[in-house]
Amino acid sequence: MRCDVSAKPRAVIDTQVLLRAVINRRSLPAQVVYDLVDNYILLVSEATLAEIEDVLNRPKVRTKFQLTDSVVGELLQRLSKGERIVVTDVPAIGRDPKDDIFLACAVTGSSQYIVSEDKDLLVLNPYQNIQIVNVLDFLKVIRIPTNDEEH
Repeated sequence: MRCDVSAKPRAVIDTQVLLRAVINRRSLPAQVVYDLVDNYILLVSEATLAEIEDVLNRPKVRTKFQLTDSVVGELLQRLSKGERIVVTDVPAIGRDPKDDIFLACAVTGSSQYIVSEDKDLLVLNPYQNIQIVNVLDFLKVIRIPTNDEEH
């Protein structure tokens, strides 16, 4: 089954996936964030951007994962090119209140997907017709099959 390639899926990506992408450029999260970013529409809000910027600039995170200004800057630059969603209401929904900004961004931005490895988010799948999927499942949605895979 192929997805309709004329309409790119709309997706919100949570902080944990973004952090994993920046830590290891050969990881599955990095494929989503860097290599296949043109295959979907990334949705971001001021709150989701502020959250990832805060996490990436924490001294403990920077030291533990040896994150440089240029690596962090590259990710933030990529995220700034996402479609900006203006979220005016963030209802309390998830088990972890920090996840509510991702749910609110997805709902307001008419997202089809939230990409997360966070059990507190995944347990809500589906949420208001939004599929909450892990990285591997989202890769299956956005990968364009090669001719060999189509037959």
